[in-house]
Amino acid sequence: MKAALVLVSLEDVDVTLWGRTLLSRVSFTLREGESWALFGGNGAGKSTFLRLLRGDAWPHPSGPGRRLYHFDGEPSESPIGAREHIALVSAEAQDAYLRRDWEVKVEDVVRSGFTGGVWPTEPLSGDAERQVERALGLLGLEGLRRRTMLEVSTGEARRALLARAIAPEPRALLLDEFVNGLDAASRDLMLEAASDFARRGVPLVLATHRPEEVPPLVERGALLVAGRIAAAGPLAEVEALWRERSAGEPGSPLPPPRLNSGDVLFEVRGDVLVEGRRVLSGLHWTMRRGESWAVRGPNGAGKSTFLRLLLGEEHLAPGGHIRRLDLGESPSVWEVKARVGLVAPDLQARHRGDATGEEVVLSGFFGSIGLGDEPGDEERKMAARWMEALGVAHLARRSIHFISYGELRRLLFARALVTDPDVLLLDEPFNGLEPRARAEAMDLVTRLCASGRSVVLVTHHDDEVAPSIGFEMRLRAGRVESAGPVPGAQGVPQA
Repeated sequence: MKAALVLVSLEDVDVTLWGRTLLSRVSFTLREGESWALFGGNGAGKSTFLRLLRGDAWPHPSGPGRRLYHFDGEPSESPIGAREHIALVSAEAQDAYLRRDWEVKVEDVVRSGFTGGVWPTEPLSGDAERQVERALGLLGLEGLRRRTMLEVSTGEARRALLARAIAPEPRALLLDEFVNGLDAASRDLMLEAASDFARRGVPLVLATHRPEEVPPLVERGALLVAGRIAAAGPLAEVEALWRERSAGEPGSPLPPPRLNSGDVLFEVRGDVLVEGRRVLSGLHWTMRRGESWAVRGPNGAGKSTFLRLLLGEEHLAPGGHIRRLDLGESPSVWEVKARVGLVAPDLQARHRGDATGEEVVLSGFFGSIGLGDEPGDEERKMAARWMEALGVAHLARRSIHFISYGELRRLLFARALVTDPDVLLLDEPFNGLEPRARAEAMDLVTRLCASGRSVVLVTHHDDEVAPSIGFEMRLRAGRVESAGPVPGAQGVPQA
């Protein structure tokens, strides 16, 4: 039997960035027809490992190991000529569109897979255009092709990035948490599209925190711990090790909420138009103090738009009525943000640079990214109080360059809570978290509800709706399918 062709080999490779070792003595071989699931906690080095395989991160020049590409027969240490054949789909790539406000049409995002840039710089050949059309069709994007990446939902944007990756028909496909933020139907669509490539012999390397997201045809697994490969071998064995390491610990009680007068927090009647397009129709919803709601629905149903409406960033069409807290008829978005906390993926995407953990939390007082004003002593005390309560006090002086994805998410929870808001809006708050961090974040939501705080939670996963969430609203195609108490839930006030 002919041995599978080696595409990339790593031997004792170190990767160092900003003086910090991200990967240490990593050895790995990627072969045609051999797909891998890559497990590991937030900050374990999974994203760096994928970037190293593709050639976007470099081995440490004075390290003992080396990376070789074997695409053209002769081994080469340079990724030039090989990188074009290795596609990478990552949340970080999607974040870049949000962070830089790139208004690129979905079809041009897919075309850019042939050029490697953000958008195509010149017309593609006829064959390439036909491959773009196939990828758009495979991912169900024909109807969204002329919308920009800033207009489509999180899941729709992720599908566009996968279409971008597969359109040029790569020889290896690297997937970094690529189904985060997707509803069940979109997850199945994405996983099937990737699996189709694997069935043709194109190897997948899938970094994930959820074993249930690993396609059945993946037979190999690797576990990264603190930048080292702690285990590699049959998928079932590595998955068992990963589950064993992933149990979370319940947290301590939270500070009690500030008590405010008034019963109704939000009251919404009407439709929502976004740039002239009706995104939500026939809303008729009321939330009272002490209630916690889960908002469910497929990608593109209008869930994030609904949260932005509550926050004051979107408005009802003429004839509609909305009450936000006790702020009167037309409060400014800043008046609303002073009373409402928010945790959302795009908020995490925009926090970059040299901010410290403390500065991220303090920015919650100003509703800003970064600090525009100098915080006062009381604000610093409140920030320290919430960082201690959420177990991130040790990150106060650390640059967010050097903290994990899960640690930054906990800082964003502290940022949202630092003003002791009347209500907390959580837009897919568990996305991208490894099981231990996800369990801790879910426990935090449970404790928030138990402390009497009001929460609106958007999620696609049934197992992320804690029993403390007492009410649920389901959206589909911009309309409310159902809204009311969850039978038997702990969070429903008893008569």
